[in-house]
Amino acid sequence: MKIKIAAIAFFCISIISCRKDYYSKNNQDLQQYNISLKANTKDLGSNHNDGISHSLNSNPLIIDFIFPDKSNDNTLPPLTVSEQDIKSIILSTYDFVGSIYGNDSKGISENIKPAIVDIINASNSIVVNNKLDSIKNTLIQNNILTSREASMMQEIQNIFTVADQLNMTSSQAGPYFENKLNELKIKYQNIIWNINEGEAFLGMLSIAESSNKYWHSDAVISINKNKSYRKIAANPSKRMNNVTVPALDPLEPEGSIVHIDLAGYALAWGWAVYNDWSSGNLTESGQYNRMTKGLQGAITASTMRRVTLKWGQEVHEDFFPDLTPGNGNQTPETSLNFPSDYSGLYYYVSSKELAHNDNLVYPTYVYLGQSNKYYYNPGLTCLLPDGIYFSKLSTSYYKVINGLVKEKGVKPKTFPGGVRPIQHIIDDLFPACN
Repeated sequence: MKIKIAAIAFFCISIISCRKDYYSKNNQDLQQYNISLKANTKDLGSNHNDGISHSLNSNPLIIDFIFPDKSNDNTLPPLTVSEQDIKSIILSTYDFVGSIYGNDSKGISENIKPAIVDIINASNSIVVNNKLDSIKNTLIQNNILTSREASMMQEIQNIFTVADQLNMTSSQAGPYFENKLNELKIKYQNIIWNINEGEAFLGMLSIAESSNKYWHSDAVISINKNKSYRKIAANPSKRMNNVTVPALDPLEPEGSIVHIDLAGYALAWGWAVYNDWSSGNLTESGQYNRMTKGLQGAITASTMRRVTLKWGQEVHEDFFPDLTPGNGNQTPETSLNFPSDYSGLYYYVSSKELAHNDNLVYPTYVYLGQSNKYYYNPGLTCLLPDGIYFSKLSTSYYKVINGLVKEKGVKPKTFPGGVRPIQHIIDDLFPACN
């Protein structure tokens, strides 16, 4: 009898011990998941703001068009931008995300592109919320999004729905959003997220906080003393020869830009998580990629919202680069052009980092061939080497990759660093060509 009792006691203790080990392991996994989730959310906001600045600065005309210099002669005709200028800005948002997170993260999926276009063009918060509700409902119906997180997402939406009815100016909206978002952050700061939970809410909250800070306080137009360039930046470094002015007029009506920003994240993230689920790959390891997909949606939506508010026209789906068939994460080669009204010499340097303004240069002419590719001989048999090209008569530089102009930017007054290359390296890059 005593032996039976002892055996039963041992069996019970073993069960309890196993359950303790199970819950201990489960708690450890949950703890690690929450640590990883917060780490993946950490840099979303700063990269988001850097992405907007990068994209707007990629085309100097856009900066002058959206943020005109009010000290200029008002008798001059107003600047205009073309559809191609708009397309180049969208492409630059793709390039930024690809440069930070890799090509697997860049680009807007064809499936979510119509919704992204709709929120960029939205005239009120109802349109934006309808798109958000649609993706939320799809995820809830498939048990991908928990009801707890869905209700928390709704709390963020409510902040902007109410704000839309207050008809605030830009200067009023900034502090209002900051206070409301901070209240929500404090409310849920100690929450323990379950596995595959938290990506939507924390991502939206991070994007909303960063977007609000960027557009309503940090973003300024930095102008050097002789006004040879103007750039948008968030808290630029102090320079004695630069002056700064707020990017947004404090008295202009609030343009729902932060709401559209976080919606861009939610829509792109929502499609990425649905895509993972439908292919059987909804795992913790895919969290980083899903959130960076959301970041792409946010940067593109925010940047284009600001552009279209000034442009006065709607963007269309065909403005967005097509994604390569069979791979929703890649974009085809898209290129810009050297100016058609200039046929003089360009000067070559291997990179912006290795160049001196009047040191690392190699003069060459450029010739346009098929497929928008450029060559350095009239016979169009020798592609331009990869690198940076600029003329001494322009403030612009052109980055060439595989014969295509992939980037246009404002040439620094003096290129930093570098030493003069050995001549035979230049000869190897530009061999004699007929």
